[in-house]
Amino acid sequence: MLTIIKERNSGKAKELLEIARKNNAIIVTQDKRAFAVKAHSYGYDDVEVIDYEDLDNDDYSIERPALIHNGDKMLDWLMDRFYGLKVIGFSATKEK
Repeated sequence: MLTIIKERNSGKAKELLEIARKNNAIIVTQDKRAFAVKAHSYGYDDVEVIDYEDLDNDDYSIERPALIHNGDKMLDWLMDRFYGLKVIGFSATKEK
């Protein structure tokens, strides 16, 4: 699994968009409208972006791979929504 870990405003979103385009992947984010604006500013109008509401409504294709924008926020949402747990930290393995 690809892991992108960088400081804020360091180009993570653009990198995610590039990877999504190359792999015909969807991007899952907390606010798809805001992310779509960012994608448009980078010239990535062809990348599909969905949000947590789309997940809840099964409004996405399971045939395509997914990339998660701000995985920490999604983990918080999932753990709270489905298990009532507040996440205070996590570990991740960065591929070589």
